[in-house]
Amino acid sequence: MLKKWAAVTLSVSLALSLAACGGQQGASSGSAGSQAGDTQASSGGEVSADEGDVIKIGLISMMTGDNPLNGERMNQGVQMAVDEYNAAGGINGKQIELTIVDDQTLQDMAVTCANKLIGEGVVGIVGPHRSTNALAVEAVVKQAGVAAFTGGTTPQISTLDNDYLFRCRASDSIFAEAAAAYAKELGCKKLGLFFNNDDFGTGAEGVIKQYCADNGMEYVEEGHNTGDKDFTPQVMKMKDAGVDTVIIWTHDAELAIHARQIYELGLDVQVVSSPGVTMQQVIDMCKAEYIEGWYGVTDYVSTSDDPTLVAFKENFEKKYEIEPELYAASYYGGAVALLEGIKAAGTTDRKAVMEAVKGLKDLKVPVGVITCDENNDLVHNINVARIENKIPKFIKAVSVE
Repeated sequence: MLKKWAAVTLSVSLALSLAACGGQQGASSGSAGSQAGDTQASSGGEVSADEGDVIKIGLISMMTGDNPLNGERMNQGVQMAVDEYNAAGGINGKQIELTIVDDQTLQDMAVTCANKLIGEGVVGIVGPHRSTNALAVEAVVKQAGVAAFTGGTTPQISTLDNDYLFRCRASDSIFAEAAAAYAKELGCKKLGLFFNNDDFGTGAEGVIKQYCADNGMEYVEEGHNTGDKDFTPQVMKMKDAGVDTVIIWTHDAELAIHARQIYELGLDVQVVSSPGVTMQQVIDMCKAEYIEGWYGVTDYVSTSDDPTLVAFKENFEKKYEIEPELYAASYYGGAVALLEGIKAAGTTDRKAVMEAVKGLKDLKVPVGVITCDENNDLVHNINVARIENKIPKFIKAVSVE
């Protein structure tokens, strides 16, 4: 029953969000039990976030496009956080109302969605996810003075002079260095990197390349684009170069194709991957033999015994009858950071909320411990997992202070 309910909820939210981003008026999705009041489109003037009997927050999700399942998990994680706060009495005597909009995994739609939510008077925004989309909306949220919480991991986000853009996952400066360091720990002498040519991939590429130079590791790299379907030339170049370990830094679909072709073309080396290989949707795209023994650096490993993660997993499974993964866990954490910021501020004034989020420290969430640093990075730890019979097994945690 719950699985069916979740699917129906997503379909309703999708219809409403598509209308919203298209500029039509739609009802909000949330658990507050009341609909949003009439909203005013943003035209240079700020809509007060203090109006009404509810606290409005928004989620820019990716319900259509390349990764709709990831968007569904984002929705579920954020909705669960909202439901938990509302069940506990809300914040400052008000219930939280969540509006979900779909950026279709496109940069221009992410900007459209951000403007729509800002015009509706949200206190803060969770999302968008991809680094390219986060970079696309950063000027919008800065100008409007609305805190946004992205899971985009490119190191470029840390260099932005933007008090209002927060990152609710670890930066690739942590992820990528941890991947290279673990490759070295595995005995790597000559490293090959497969990377996506977008901001996500090139951000990691710079970190890994520098790590190899600093640590005397030979280095070979091959780039590719989102949507590519055949990586035979890249795989064969790695094989001919004689690498003993490869790191793969790309998105879900391309990662699954790499896994198949590395196996079929006989590139018999150690593999360390970006977080995707630990996620069920990628694992389901691969035969067990494709990824057996692979390592992944990731935010979330379901087999970890961390008490906060265990409690989150149990509650998520009870609510949705499915196992959570990193998108659900990361954006649950992002929503908690926003809601704790509102609570600490004692008001829905957007600037006050931003300043309160900057003061967050030692806040435990499923992907680690949130402490905001000078770059608005909230999470500073990752995990290493090993794939065994299609199950990510927790190996160790890595923290960067």
